[in-house]
Amino acid sequence: MEDTTRQAEDESGEAAGVTSRRRFLGYASGLLSGVIAAALGLPLARFFVGDAFAKKTPDWVRLGLVREVPLGRPQLFRLSHRDNDGWRQLMRRQAVYVVTDDGVDFAVFSSACTHLGCPVHWDDAEQLFLCPCHNGGFSQDGAVAKGPAPRPLDRLEHKVEADTLYVRLA
Repeated sequence: MEDTTRQAEDESGEAAGVTSRRRFLGYASGLLSGVIAAALGLPLARFFVGDAFAKKTPDWVRLGLVREVPLGRPQLFRLSHRDNDGWRQLMRRQAVYVVTDDGVDFAVFSSACTHLGCPVHWDDAEQLFLCPCHNGGFSQDGAVAKGPAPRPLDRLEHKVEADTLYVRLA
């Protein structure tokens, strides 16, 4: 009878099909440790990754009323907008030029030179956007007129709603 009892016990000394208290507590503590690790690890991973995979949608920023833009002459608009960069909120300032010939169709240009990013200004005497850094120049439609700029001024997406001009900033 002793031989059959010994055969029924496995190598750890437990009866076949019966879990000891020690083994059960080992399983339970392992499971509890896994749950705690997941509960702490997932928020920490989210913190470190942040919004790296979230697609950022550009915001529409109000420039001003349509009637503030003179016909045939670029108008400078300075704007401030809040930019969320991960967990930081930054207040950004930017300047854009708006041009219209008829008061209906508008062109909105960035004020940054496409050569090295220096701010351009409109010169009434030369009828050009002039860059003070390397003597670059752009015509009223944003095309390169002189200097080392590799491409025209950047055009910004815009819309008009209820006689108010908006620009989309990326």
